Amino acid sequence: MQDCGRMSSKASAPGHFGQRLQQALDRTAIPPGRRRTTALANHYAIARETARLWLAGRAMPELPRLIEIADDCKVSLDWLATGRGPMIVPFVGEEAGSYEILSPEEQKVLKAVRKLSSKRRQGLLAMLDTRD
Repeated sequence: MQDCGRMSSKASAPGHFGQRLQQALDRTAIPPGRRRTTALANHYAIARETARLWLAGRAMPELPRLIEIADDCKVSLDWLATGRGPMIVPFVGEEAGSYEILSPEEQKVLKAVRKLSSKRRQGLLAMLDTRD
């Protein structure tokens, strides 16, 4: 069974799935260009034709595979599937390994800020705001 459900026109805006998939794959070791179709097919154990359809934006993976691709590429599932929202959502939760994008110092700062009360966070933001 091939994992290449057909797309509805509603799921194609903004840009089509193939464009978003190409952008997401640019964040991975899957090479760009002509070798990408074969590499994608091999990586996800799918037919080359299925990979070609995904990259052309003529088909989309089933939801479990879409989730796997979003996780592998470290992009938002909503963005990958629909084009809505930001491409990258860096803070999902500590247990999900969402701090990979942050430096160790940034991780430490974020953890400290999360421990502050709402009032103290507002004060910190006011102090850090350099706009005049």
